[in-house]
Amino acid sequence: MTEARAVEAFVRRYFERHAGPLQEEEPGVYRASLPESLRSAFDGAHSIRIAFDPGAGGSAARVDLVAVGSYFLDRVVEDAARSGWHTVARIEAGATPPGDVVAASLRPRNATVSVASATTESVPHLLFNFRVRLSTDERVDRFESILVDLRTGKERRVAAVLFGEGLSLPEDRAVDGAGIADAYRAACRALEARTESAAKAIREEAESLQKAEVERITMYFDRSVNEVLDARADGGGEARALGQERERRLAEAEEKYRFVGEAELCNVRTVLLDVTRADVTLEHRGARRTIPLEFDAANLEVPPTPCEVCGAPAPEPVLCFGGHIAGPECVTGCGFCDRVHCRTCIVAEGAIAPCATCKRSVCPDHAEVCALSRRPHCPDHIHACAICGRTVGPAYVTRCGSCEQPYCVVCVAPPAERCLTCRSLEAALPGDPSVAAVRKRIPALAKVAKWRRASNRRVTVLLAKGLVWNQLVVTDPAGTVVLHKKVLGA
Repeated sequence: MTEARAVEAFVRRYFERHAGPLQEEEPGVYRASLPESLRSAFDGAHSIRIAFDPGAGGSAARVDLVAVGSYFLDRVVEDAARSGWHTVARIEAGATPPGDVVAASLRPRNATVSVASATTESVPHLLFNFRVRLSTDERVDRFESILVDLRTGKERRVAAVLFGEGLSLPEDRAVDGAGIADAYRAACRALEARTESAAKAIREEAESLQKAEVERITMYFDRSVNEVLDARADGGGEARALGQERERRLAEAEEKYRFVGEAELCNVRTVLLDVTRADVTLEHRGARRTIPLEFDAANLEVPPTPCEVCGAPAPEPVLCFGGHIAGPECVTGCGFCDRVHCRTCIVAEGAIAPCATCKRSVCPDHAEVCALSRRPHCPDHIHACAICGRTVGPAYVTRCGSCEQPYCVVCVAPPAERCLTCRSLEAALPGDPSVAAVRKRIPALAKVAKWRRASNRRVTVLLAKGLVWNQLVVTDPAGTVVLHKKVLGA
């Protein structure tokens, strides 16, 4: 039903209820005789002439146009609200502390929740009750109630308790009727969105049935016409009659499965609903964020917080270390600590990066950048060269052919593939503690007199000189022998 038709239906029902059916005086122009009870609502007039079409009303007498936003429709809505079509209910906040409501509804995965302050006020809402009828070859009737917050002009989803007749409670104070027209438009948009999927499903089913019916009728009559023409040379008249019958049956099928959607506003009521606003703080070791939330006395639960990345509701939000609130699917955590970042932080700041080797996510506290490739690596796949100190990824690590220890490729030189430490061996000084420790640990080397020595951050390389074969010994800082082997030459 279009907006203009809905307005006309509403106004006709209003006069039928209070003054009697509208009388058409001329095409498109109607007269309503007003009883004493209605005259005050229409500036004391005994009768009025109205039109729903702007092009109607060619006579000289005054005709009031009935349309959304018109002065006349505002008077009708105002009087209908006062005269019983528009009832008032009040839902007051209970004794449950706001902190308990927030704690029960807001369940962040990685943060504590605290309520800094909370205030409660009675907020006027308009509850529109619609009867919806979706018709094809079958009819579906449903009753839909839309509650619109007059502050924001948006629908508020509430519990079904608001839709019972028991809420028609008397109120001491009058309710301002301003904003009803805008709220009605918002309710219509919400109703359309709510019923769209059902209407689409019914329409598609009807179109499928109509298509099958049309194919069946067409095939039957085409075959009948061909049989008549083949059987008799003078069968043209009968064939034309069959053709006309076919068109009639096709029109019946189209009418039978034609989709019709209608919505009728049954009544409107004001609901004075207590709404609590609270400043809620989410906090963990890496971030702190305070957000405003609200809940109403009908639901006693906080609506899911929207994800600040994708906008979808997040029943169990995550507070990222950049201070954003996001859904679990829009955050990535470090594989080595509890640090998490949303996609906004990752795209803008590179807060979380995958290891170039194993693809595990790493945060800035655990990521190491390869000095040669400039690609990030996790702690399990980064190597700090004990000679030069640069950090490199696995692709840039090689072993010394002499001491067999891993170093970066810069510090291991061809053609012998020896590291810089092994290439820097010098004669050990008398009484060198490393030499003394090795002589004690390896009795076979106790009598060797000539030693060469070099060391780096991780190991000490000792070369015991023999007549033909030399003995290469590698020890760690604690003096433990890491490698012992025979080598030829220096």
